Amino acid sequence: MRLRILFPFLAALFILASPASAQNVRIGFIDSQRIFNEYKAAQEAQDRFAREIQSWRTEADDRRKQVEDLRNELKDQDPMLSESKRLEKESTLQKAVSDYDRFVQDFWGPQGKVQRLNDEITREVIGKVRDAVELLANREGYDLVLDAADGNVIFGVKSLDLTQRVLDDLNKSTVGGTTN
Repeated sequence: MRLRILFPFLAALFILASPASAQNVRIGFIDSQRIFNEYKAAQEAQDRFAREIQSWRTEADDRRKQVEDLRNELKDQDPMLSESKRLEKESTLQKAVSDYDRFVQDFWGPQGKVQRLNDEITREVIGKVRDAVELLANREGYDLVLDAADGNVIFGVKSLDLTQRVLDDLNKSTVGGTTN
């Protein structure tokens, strides 16, 4: 699968590098994983995400404990309950289970709040990184910048690695209209 994606890129690269084009193509690469690990704004976004997740996990744990307590209460009291009281407690338990299941789906299900928050936070950071890469590429005359983290760089001489310069720009300046 990767070869099918890589082949058109390599073909385009050979065309651009052919003597007929008589054009010097300047190529560089970044390591987006390293940027996400070392870029202060990405770390802050990850911390924000982790705090939100923790509060949601705490709420989910509380709801799960409430369901367990209701289940245990029903089990312990079942022999002593009248039919109507038992049905009432079973109904309360079923509602608590449904509420818990709905909560879990709303937060951790497909397109849940966790996924949406992750997308939002990631989009903000990726936008800043792309802006920094674009500014650096334009300023220094790069025609193509690849990302080593996604496997599209098989080999790259260290002099083509723009990761540190992108990190430096991200950490010291305003990129994309916002301050880091």
